[in-house]
Amino acid sequence: MKRIGWMAVLLATCVAASAPAAEEDPNWPETISRLRQQVYERPGHAHTRQQLAIAYNNYGVSLGNQGQWGLAAQQMQEAIRLDGESEQFRMNLANIRLNQAHEAIQRHDLTTALGALEETIELNPNLPQAYAMLGEIQYEKQQLKEAKASWERAAELDPSQDGLVERLARVRQELPIESKFERLSQAFFDLRYEEHLERPVGFDVRDALLQARRHVGSDFAYWPKHKLVVLIYSAEHFRALRQETPDWVAGQFDGKIRVPLPSAQLDQATVKQILFHEYTHALVHDVAKGRCPSWLNEGLAEYEGRTQLRGSVQLLARAHQANHLIPWRELSDHISTALPAEEVGLAYEQSYSIVTYLVGRYGFWRLRRILKGIAEGTPWEAALADELRLKLPKLETRWLEWLPEFLSGPSA
Repeated sequence: MKRIGWMAVLLATCVAASAPAAEEDPNWPETISRLRQQVYERPGHAHTRQQLAIAYNNYGVSLGNQGQWGLAAQQMQEAIRLDGESEQFRMNLANIRLNQAHEAIQRHDLTTALGALEETIELNPNLPQAYAMLGEIQYEKQQLKEAKASWERAAELDPSQDGLVERLARVRQELPIESKFERLSQAFFDLRYEEHLERPVGFDVRDALLQARRHVGSDFAYWPKHKLVVLIYSAEHFRALRQETPDWVAGQFDGKIRVPLPSAQLDQATVKQILFHEYTHALVHDVAKGRCPSWLNEGLAEYEGRTQLRGSVQLLARAHQANHLIPWRELSDHISTALPAEEVGLAYEQSYSIVTYLVGRYGFWRLRRILKGIAEGTPWEAALADELRLKLPKLETRWLEWLPEFLSGPSA
């Protein structure tokens, strides 16, 4: 979401004249202090009171531009206390709270985000972004009926918002099935599963998730404090809700972990591998702030998933023999549900082998630092080069020299 803007209001000439030059930020605390003294001395002077309200508003704008949402809101509230008739002041405070909610969502602090959104809607009930964001929180918390209502209200106010039509279509498709899911309480996961779904003897999704949390978390040195929603489907319903995805997609992470339960089509070891794979995506998303390239994301997920069930690298072996390996810079372009399964499979196997090489050669802790660099906005090629002190062509050459050893070893 783009930052929602707000508006400074011009002070009258008699006040602005004593402010610093236009190219500098005015010293609003000093201006406010002076105006408060003037209001104290002339309590019935409406013009001075109005100027104080404007100064509070403008100081709030300045703090908002710095991302100091709490302090900014305090100034806006003072402005509204002094001039409750100003629609601009109320809109500014609503936008401050909306941006505060957005930042809180990025930190997974949904309690703060919900409080900020409630105030936003109270101040400006016709702000479509507020309802869209509220729907996102409700959807993440698996409150599908509420999310649908919020998104429908957002669409009424502004149907052109990015992705809103798709989000509504998705929740309308999921609601008939997922609204009937039972909830299974667990400290770190919000598990939902189909009512009357027969759970296989000897397999507990909770145990598998806790193992993933311990094992994958120790590699990433990251254990989410927020609960992850995990949806457990029958194999038939998982496929029915994902008709647009090819058959080779066995699980999914889209902010929630979605997996089928073991069945005749999927044995327990495979489902456990899927859980580790998708849980890794959840950690990568948090650690890299959603900026990790697809190839590295999938390579890490394959690396962790294959600790539970060793997979094939036959596609990689054939491509290596035929000299048809994918250049690293092009790997992410080959990871798409629109491409043939064999092409995507090669990209997955090659990405897995690259992560295996990097972990073995440099240690997982270096990968954590690379993800941190990516999270801070460094392009992945530069993040690799900065951390490993090797430019991409040299690193790719060393991986190629190592690859025959990998293809002939136990990991393959």
